[in-house]
Amino acid sequence: MKVLLDTSLLLPTLGIEVERAEKILEKLSGHELYYSDFSILECLWVASSLKKKGKFEQKIFEAGMQSIFEGYAKAEINVDITLKAFELYEMGHKDFIDCILYSTAQHSNMKFASLDEELKEFVRENGLEYIFFS
Repeated sequence: MKVLLDTSLLLPTLGIEVERAEKILEKLSGHELYYSDFSILECLWVASSLKKKGKFEQKIFEAGMQSIFEGYAKAEINVDITLKAFELYEMGHKDFIDCILYSTAQHSNMKFASLDEELKEFVRENGLEYIFFS
């Protein structure tokens, strides 16, 4: 099964601990895993913030980035994905990255592995396709 990883599930690979991530990551073994450039951007924001606070391991981060780029497939984006993401944003979900990731997974016939309960609730409340990996 193809599974797009949310940013929170990429961070542990970079040496950044995320509560509840390990449980889902264990279940993902054997699946075809994908990342998005938008998640890489979010990872860089998190890493930069942690580095400023002195809570950052550069070598682990570098090895983790290498691992993501070599070990996971890259999810591509197109105009349909972008327009659907904008539609989701206009419907009321105010995190563009979430909207893009959800739209990417949906359009690409992937499951979306995410810890984001707010996004999951938004999807349920709006009668959208529930594509989350569980």
